[in-house]
Amino acid sequence: MQVISSNNDFATGTKRLIAFFIDWFLLHAFFSILFFKWWGSPFDWDIDNWDLGPLHLGLRYFGYNILEAALTVLYYAYMESSKYQATVGKMAVGIKVVDVTGAAIAFPKALLRNLSKYLSMFILYIGYLMIIFDDRKQGLHDKIADTLVVNQ
Repeated sequence: MQVISSNNDFATGTKRLIAFFIDWFLLHAFFSILFFKWWGSPFDWDIDNWDLGPLHLGLRYFGYNILEAALTVLYYAYMESSKYQATVGKMAVGIKVVDVTGAAIAFPKALLRNLSKYLSMFILYIGYLMIIFDDRKQGLHDKIADTLVVNQ
């Protein structure tokens, strides 16, 4: 367990943003490969030969987006509750997720934290902007789950 003693222990918004972009790139590369493997290139889709035409395409794309969102939440929750306490992006910049006492978080708390990110998105990303102004660099999702992102 890490004792959180000063503001220098909290990860900066810049480190968190870099970690986000690393994870975003890796996940989108993975999902793009998965998407093309299952459904082929969108440029090759012949909508006229499908039974439902554009409706079928829309349902297929909607299903893909739901699958991508669910797998992304599970990836973040699994990695942040693992022995690493961080996603690949967070490990790359040297930060990890802990509870407010400095202990590792369990999967249910990690899942709550990551599902709460959607609330931050729905309120015009204000939940993320809170990180800049908060003393402990907590976003809305961190406050909901009682977590901190700290330097390793």
